Amino acid sequence: MSETGFEVVFEDVEVRCADGLVLQARYFHPAELPDAADRAVIVAPATGVQARYYRRFATHLARNGFAALVPDYRGIGRSAPDTAREYRALKARWHEWGTLDVEACILWLRDRLGPRARLSAVGHSFGGFAVVLAEHAGELDRVMMVGAQHAHWPDYAKTERYRLFLKWHVFMPVVAGVLGYFPGKRLGWLENLPKGVALDWARGAADYSTTIGDRGTEILGRSAQLELRVLAVNSTDDPYATPAAVRRTLAYLPRCTCEEIYYTPDMLGVAEIGHFGLFHDRFENTFWRWAVDWLVDSSAPEASSV
Repeated sequence: MSETGFEVVFEDVEVRCADGLVLQARYFHPAELPDAADRAVIVAPATGVQARYYRRFATHLARNGFAALVPDYRGIGRSAPDTAREYRALKARWHEWGTLDVEACILWLRDRLGPRARLSAVGHSFGGFAVVLAEHAGELDRVMMVGAQHAHWPDYAKTERYRLFLKWHVFMPVVAGVLGYFPGKRLGWLENLPKGVALDWARGAADYSTTIGDRGTEILGRSAQLELRVLAVNSTDDPYATPAAVRRTLAYLPRCTCEEIYYTPDMLGVAEIGHFGLFHDRFENTFWRWAVDWLVDSSAPEASSV
């Protein structure tokens, strides 16, 4: 599918969650289709990544005729408290980015565009997993998971496993426990994280239901009933989303039609991709174009199997 060249505009909007918390989000759309786009995408960010990181990708989607909603999760970016004291008081859990935040985004788009619009999602890292935790995820037509996993540390790449274990599963929970939140900005490690999110990430159990806690079986049982088309897109040099981590994630979706593809840097004409690279605009003419094609009609280029 070639670019149609729609003029793109965006709006800063508020998305109210079921618990009353209001998220800040940005809504991209073709200028002539503010409320009439027949396709819409939720772009669900990675852990500790602001919505603004995905603005160029969302603009690309809108240029191709999609509406795109990109939220800042509770505790992140423009949805974060203003002070450390408020941050310590924020009771947020990792799974709530899906069960509350992505859920609210699905309902917001449905309310804005009406029942005829086809809703999809592109989720990055934990965002890919968060999407299928939403109660109304069944209203989505398809989900693209980019480097999606839930940080079970034995799944990390062998060459990085123990360094990442010490960083995210030892150092981070200790600091979060002492300070009442994780000061990622101050450390240069992405964004600040609510304590509950940091501790959930650090726990990173093989069975994610135990990380959620009392409602884990219920939430993942609901996910297991989804019947969606799912494409797991990964880079072969991603230390987090290894094939083991990707397949652990897809195993929660036994009734979905799931496909995995893996891109080597050589395939995309670059020296490295990593965990965050696919949303950089140097991939506008490769991965981004292919992503649009898949969101429209499920066509995707061949890639390596691992």
